[in-house]
Amino acid sequence: MNTKLTALIDENRLVQVTRDLVRIPSVNPPGGEKPVAEYLLNQLASWGIEAELIPEPDPNRPQVLARLRGNGTRPPLLLNGHMDVVPTGDPSRWEFPPFSGTIKNGRLYGRGSSDMKGGLSVALEVCRVIHTAGIPLSGDLALPFAMGEETGEPGTQTLLERSGYRDGFAIVLEPTGLSVCVAGRGLAWFRITIEGKSTHASIAEQGINPIDMFLSLGPAITKYNEKIRQRRHPLCGSATCAMTMVHAGEKENVTPETLSLVLDRRINPGEKVENVQQEIEDLLVSLAESDKNFHAHLELIHQYEPAEIPPDISQVSLLCRSVEQATGEKAVVHGAPFSTDARNFINDVGIPAVVFGPGEMNQPHTLDESIRVSDLTAATRAILNVADKLILNIS
Repeated sequence: MNTKLTALIDENRLVQVTRDLVRIPSVNPPGGEKPVAEYLLNQLASWGIEAELIPEPDPNRPQVLARLRGNGTRPPLLLNGHMDVVPTGDPSRWEFPPFSGTIKNGRLYGRGSSDMKGGLSVALEVCRVIHTAGIPLSGDLALPFAMGEETGEPGTQTLLERSGYRDGFAIVLEPTGLSVCVAGRGLAWFRITIEGKSTHASIAEQGINPIDMFLSLGPAITKYNEKIRQRRHPLCGSATCAMTMVHAGEKENVTPETLSLVLDRRINPGEKVENVQQEIEDLLVSLAESDKNFHAHLELIHQYEPAEIPPDISQVSLLCRSVEQATGEKAVVHGAPFSTDARNFINDVGIPAVVFGPGEMNQPHTLDESIRVSDLTAATRAILNVADKLILNIS
């Protein structure tokens, strides 16, 4: 561990920046990242670090791209994070106000504390420490901070296009409990629309009620989920399919004209979205063949591709050693059950990327979301050591 760098970590600043970011409610939808982007830009500018707001793909939701320039003899290190957070739900159900940044018993509470304002703060502190140290870099340190990750928008993809980077190593600072994720599941959201024939509820038998059709579809989806759960990735676990949204009906005494069902299909590395879509199409065809009144169509409404890199590449080994030095515990390598922008690095431009950051995996999107304050320092120490070896090499 490079003590020259780690001695410059300001733990109070690290915690305060995280609290500041949590207190900015950058909820998406609808997409409130702009105040976070301006805060990050102001912080970077106050330290004399090159940074700019990127208006694409949405000028009302600017992104941030910051860099410490190297001499180009080594490829860059990229520290990626997203600025948006999911809605809070009913704030009255939270122990502390969701945008308070309350600290209690070594944990910092608030929406986005783990996912992923803590990760943004770590990236900022790594950049500040290296800049403060005044050591010439052999490779760039780049901070692409994205909009719209929570809703699958092309934030990180746009930043990579703008930056021009096509090599190097990326760390996506999602909450992993300081484990190193070299694989991540993708997802596909499908909408199934069941067609019915609406009629007055008093003569419902003269129409076709899509709710009745749904009562056949639901068990078929459950059986499909049981089947695909047998497909296990060694790091990511089982593929899954869950019913997450249902809507039917406009009035109490009228049978619905249609019923809409949304499926969340988690896709492991090695599976393809088009094959998954065909599986669900085949399921609907089978139901139609067994019931002449069953009419449904399938629509793919959103997708994230799965992604993975070999777990034995040198950068992963370096990060694992750095985690062990920072925490005193053996590093864990596994897959992320959720989808991340690591796919943009790996699939779109061929840059190897891991998902690694402060905060436990069970915290995102929960009531009373929180992060261990000690994780912020440990993650900063680990990433500084990676930077030392990849773009500084001063130890």
